[in-house]
Amino acid sequence: MTDILKKEDLMELANRMIHLRYSMDSNHMEKVFRDISISDYLVLQTLSRRMGIHQPEARVYLSEIARELDIPINRVSRMVQNLQNKGYVYWEHDPQGTYIYMSETGAEAMKNQQEILRRLFGNVIERLGRDQFVEILDMMYQLELVTEAEAEKLSDESRDD
Repeated sequence: MTDILKKEDLMELANRMIHLRYSMDSNHMEKVFRDISISDYLVLQTLSRRMGIHQPEARVYLSEIARELDIPINRVSRMVQNLQNKGYVYWEHDPQGTYIYMSETGAEAMKNQQEILRRLFGNVIERLGRDQFVEILDMMYQLELVTEAEAEKLSDESRDD
């Protein structure tokens, strides 16, 4: 640890970041994702990006979703089962693996959620300005990468002990 960051300063900054991350994940997004969960949205968003709005027969393999969202296939499988239970997707199997495609109910839920997100982030970007918003996103991404790398180092160190 550098001399610049005293232990108290370091903990204050760490606590601010953790609080902000928690607040953004739970408080604000709870208000925005009322009808569909964030995890449901992420899977449906992957589907809709791949299929486009006019290709309801388009399919996405679970392995592609796992790779894109960087989560284990068994977790994707549970997420997709949940989506199927809600009537948002259908899933089937072929020789290449398990794939899903969106139902009309899923397409409608996605369309409604995207309209909410357009309004929300349109207003946010209007207040901050596009350039500042993009800069913040880039900085958040950089913070995520560095935090992930440092967390991995800590995990490796604890395994070595």
